[in-house]
Amino acid sequence: MVLDIRTWEQTFQELIQQEKPWAKWTLRLKEEIEADSVAPEWKQHQQTAVGRFWCTSCHQSWDSAQVKILCHVYWEHWTCQGQVLMRIFAQRCPKCFCSQLENPKFSTNSIMKILENLAQYILHRYYGHGFRERPVIWAVPLQGPHDTRKCQSCLGGVCVQGSQRRIIAKPSTSSPHSLETQSSSSQIGDVLGEDRPRRPLTTLEIFFIVVAILSALICGQIVKR
Repeated sequence: MVLDIRTWEQTFQELIQQEKPWAKWTLRLKEEIEADSVAPEWKQHQQTAVGRFWCTSCHQSWDSAQVKILCHVYWEHWTCQGQVLMRIFAQRCPKCFCSQLENPKFSTNSIMKILENLAQYILHRYYGHGFRERPVIWAVPLQGPHDTRKCQSCLGGVCVQGSQRRIIAKPSTSSPHSLETQSSSSQIGDVLGEDRPRRPLTTLEIFFIVVAILSALICGQIVKR
């Protein structure tokens, strides 16, 4: 289904008003918003959806369960009005070498999941309701791995796969995965003979080294005699 933002906004408004009849919310698309770059007093909400893409070059289609949706949310409590800026990230054709970014299309079921998750987030964040996000479920298994090189959200640091790739390249000592990566890197450095900074010797280690040197000297003197 082609994205009709007016229909999306109407459905979204109805979902909010089922719980808060007096609340008024607007929803509009804005391609300029960026992840983790939120204006003061705005909040950020992200979710993943299932979508289908069509390539305008080769006319092939592909399905993706990694369609990223970024929302910036603002609520004026004194007027009980809020607004949502939404960005839906595009993908490039996995088969074409020089394909352009294509926007996804969603089934009716996917649209409802997206809007219900957004409404649940707002009801939880601003009205104190419990938050239960609907999981991503697709009718048939999707074939092949997610191509991070063709995913706009991965390149922009929004997609989970893109974030993991950057963590592996620059590990953090706070996570078990990064510790495992650092251990593997140390072993590789040892095999290749790379220079790495050495820690200073402790007093006990220096003592044993001195004892070993003196013992060798004494043994040498005895042999000469």
